[in-house]
Amino acid sequence: MILIAGASGQLGAAIREAASLRGIPFAAMDRDALDIADPREVARVCDSKLFDCIVNAAAYTAVDAAEDHPAEAYVANAFGPWRLAMSGIPLLHVSTDYVFDGRAREPYGEDAPARPVSVYGLSKRAGETALLEGGFRGAVVRTAWVYSLREGTKNFCRTIRRLAHEREEISVVADQRGAPTLAEDLADALLALYLKGEHLKPMHLLHFTNAGSTTWHGFAERIVELEGARCRVKPISTSEYPARAPRPAFSVLSLERIRALGIEPRSWEDALEDAFQRLKTHS
Repeated sequence: MILIAGASGQLGAAIREAASLRGIPFAAMDRDALDIADPREVARVCDSKLFDCIVNAAAYTAVDAAEDHPAEAYVANAFGPWRLAMSGIPLLHVSTDYVFDGRAREPYGEDAPARPVSVYGLSKRAGETALLEGGFRGAVVRTAWVYSLREGTKNFCRTIRRLAHEREEISVVADQRGAPTLAEDLADALLALYLKGEHLKPMHLLHFTNAGSTTWHGFAERIVELEGARCRVKPISTSEYPARAPRPAFSVLSLERIRALGIEPRSWEDALEDAFQRLKTHS
């Protein structure tokens, strides 16, 4: 049985659904049921000997707010994962492209130097380091630009869908490049890693995103097109859209290692189109 931590978020919900479809027994806990940074709560849940793997989707993901609340970011993104791993249960932990500075011109491999440029990135890298150097079992799975069309989620894709019907024009950054990643595809990949026994190996790094890359502007244009809206998407530079925390200008991750494990990410375009089709079917 697996334990899903952070089960109420967009990724946690996708993991719950994927586990049900695959027939994988699981217990799903949100922060109210399990604060991963609380030693007593972790002991209460993990000492039961019920679980053979923890899939950790819990995180502090407010990138800009982290600049003013570094302690909260570090507790959730560094201390929390370490505390889960200290339980002795193998861990599949989700990390981020924000551990890189964005200055690369080719996809980042797992062994590329991590150079975070934000508090959020620093806190996530601290979590990676704690796991990789702690003698634990499992994998740190970096991803990027995660979204879902699931009702109740908050992400770039859902925001653009809403704005496309509210405005005649929206401005979107066109000089940051990455790989939009459907939460449901990431959930499937995490469970595939579990079924392949990757959680039983010494702690190691892997990358998973949907394949290919685009800019936030390109992503937004495709969302608006699939939405059937007439909203114009205006390209702007990062400097024209100031944010509290700096973002990597290039955050495309190499997928060679995940492909070598027999997991083939589909293109971000195919994933997005499929997500829209599923939404229409369910509607």
